[in-house]
Parts: sequence; C-alpha cells; structure tokens
Amino acid sequence: MKLLVDEPNPNNVLEIRELNFCPKNWTKIKLGNNSWNFKNDVELIRKWIYNNLHGRFCIVQDLDVINNKMESIIQIGFEEASESTMFSLACSHLHDRDINII
Repeated sequence: MKLLVDEPNPNNVLEIRELNFCPKNWTKIKLGNNSWNFKNDVELIRKWIYNNLHGRFCIVQDLDVINNKMESIIQIGFEEASESTMFSLACSHLHDRDINII
C-alpha cells in the first residue's frame, strides 16, 4: 500500500515538522521494543510518516511500566488525532515486524 503524497509540505521545507519532545495535548502511540534491530525499524517508521502523512509529529524514547517492569519504549505523538489512526492502521512496518503497539 503506497500512499505517497505529491504536493510539497511547508513544514518539511521549514524543517519544523518533527519535534524532539512530545506535547501533552498530542495523540500518542507507544511502541514496544521486541526486535534486536529496533533503531532501524524506527527509521523506517519515520520515513513512512514523512512520506504518507502531512501533520507534525514526534518520535521520542521513553520509559514505561509494562508487566511490573520498567522497559524502554518509543512514543510517537501526532498533532492531529486522525493521523495517529491512519498510522496505526496503514503503516506496514508495525504489522510486519516484531514491533507491538502498547
């Protein structure tokens, strides 16, 4: 499923599309780390977001309690809630890999 957008995004041109922190009012998705090559998977996810979505987003590493253990997770935040839904349903990297949505 290729959803590449043809029009240039002004946020990409101004380099303000990806933030290095996650604002409180954004919709967040947490991804668990089950893969030995997780950093490469995160880069593939970042490229998918750049190519298929329009709004601002952030990808940050965080800690969370999962099954009474502190584990490292990746938190992806979206300014528009509809983009988080599109991401969780259409991103092929989430469904083909050892990445799980928490």
